[in-house]
Amino acid sequence: MNRAELVFKAIDVLAEKPQNAVRYPRIVRVQNIAYHTASEEYNVADLYFRRDIFDDGKKHPILLYVHGGGFIKGDKDYRITNSEFYAHHGYFVFNIDYRMPPEVELEENFADIVKAFNYIETLSKYCNIDTDKIVVSGDSSGAYFSAMLCAFANNSELRERFRLPALKYKPAAVALMCGLFDMDKVVTTPNVMGLVSKTMSMVLGINIKKDYSNTDEYEHIDFISPINFVDENWCPTFITWAEEDILCIDQGKPMADKLTECGIKYKKFVVDGILNNHCYHLNMSFKIAKRCMNKCIHFLNDVLQVEDNTADEIEEDDKSLKEEKK
Repeated sequence: MNRAELVFKAIDVLAEKPQNAVRYPRIVRVQNIAYHTASEEYNVADLYFRRDIFDDGKKHPILLYVHGGGFIKGDKDYRITNSEFYAHHGYFVFNIDYRMPPEVELEENFADIVKAFNYIETLSKYCNIDTDKIVVSGDSSGAYFSAMLCAFANNSELRERFRLPALKYKPAAVALMCGLFDMDKVVTTPNVMGLVSKTMSMVLGINIKKDYSNTDEYEHIDFISPINFVDENWCPTFITWAEEDILCIDQGKPMADKLTECGIKYKKFVVDGILNNHCYHLNMSFKIAKRCMNKCIHFLNDVLQVEDNTADEIEEDDKSLKEEKK
């Protein structure tokens, strides 16, 4: 196990309990649904939903959740609280695992994410899911894959390059949490402990030099930055980032600027301070995380035109924030 693998594994282990500390009542979790046959271990997902919505005679939105972990680690079991949060607000949540380097390279990652998204068609045969209201979300590298999924939905040439099938539906919205969106910037920005070259060597399947001078050896290098595929057909977007992020440095604002340039409806939530760092939103024990997630669900509900009960809580959060700044 190299340095990058050790670091991201340590993050998983240390963060598991605080990230799953908050739980929600009346949530059903159906575990390890196989959405793809490539791997019995990794191509599985958990379906979350609030018990009362399953047979209420109404259609409900579904959120596909893609966990982060630096592309090489992570697990759906570290995102229980996050999944339950969306389920608590009336969403079905399909929280997936997927194959990761060094066992597979980036193309296989893309194939897994598309397979999981298209599996929603099968889920809709058994659950009262509104397939016109599919949200995609992820954190860190999971946000990257979520953004790439939106790019695949809009761009047939991009799908053909990676030999991917057409998406059965178009995402109605995406929530991008502390992600990375510009691979060119990733490999030219100073990073903690030299993690990028180690990680990207595994992700792309080539031995990347410390100065990144040979990244063009990867044949698809010009087609793996989702920011380059944002256009007027992109879906409404919630995006959050930390100004002091030590891992996804200077990634959020350029993506938001591109959304503005293309006239896409979006909502941003930005935090500062070294303690509000990478994927701060996952620790729902803290006010700032709760505030972010309430803003996110409020935006998604507005886009999907579904019942929303967050307005009062958001107003209370905003009042609390103003008092803290006094």
